[in-house]
Amino acid sequence: MISTMISWVRKLTTTRDNETPDVIRIGSILVGVQFVALATFDALALRNGFDPTNYGTGAAAILAATGAALWAKRNDEPGS
Repeated sequence: MISTMISWVRKLTTTRDNETPDVIRIGSILVGVQFVALATFDALALRNGFDPTNYGTGAAAILAATGAALWAKRNDEPGS
């Protein structure tokens, strides 16, 4: 179970060769976690209403930026 999780995290955070760390993938994961944490804090701790339109717009922007960054560097990755 643990080795499966480690393998899964490695595939998410490395380039195509599964050895070289990728700053875009790691940064995108950190930004996504921060996005969810701050939205939760805003809704629960500050008692602001949750706005799904704004949340969806922000999530779409993060996903689009990640996709564009990975597409732009697709030929520079080791193992390509």
